[in-house]
Amino acid sequence: MRVHRTAPLRAFAALANSRFGDRRLSWAAAGVLAYLLSLPSGSWITERMLAARRREGCMTVVASLRELEERGYLRRVVRRDPVTRQYSTTCEVFERPYESATPAGEMQKVHPVAA
Repeated sequence: MRVHRTAPLRAFAALANSRFGDRRLSWAAAGVLAYLLSLPSGSWITERMLAARRREGCMTVVASLRELEERGYLRRVVRRDPVTRQYSTTCEVFERPYESATPAGEMQKVHPVAA
C-alpha cells in the first residue's frame, strides 16, 4: 500500500506513532483516541457529540470509550458537590495508559467539587 501525504497548512494535531502501535486497541478505539487527543486541552465533549461527528453511532462510540477505559487511556472521575450533593462524572484522556491504583472495573474515589 502506498501512502500519500499532504503538508498541513493550519490546524493540525501531532500524535505519537506509538499510540497506534498498541495492538490491544481496536481500530474504532484508536480512532476515537486520536480524535480526543487532537482536541485542545480542557475541551468539553459528550458521547452523543462524538457519535454525531461520524456515522458509526452512539453504541460504537460508547464501546470504544469503554475499551479505552479498560486499557488505561481514559479515566472517569466521579465527584460529589458538597452543597447540592449531586454527582458528576468527568473523563480524562491520556496519550499513554496511566497507572491505576484502583482495580479494573472499580469506580474511582469520589472527590468533593472545589468551591
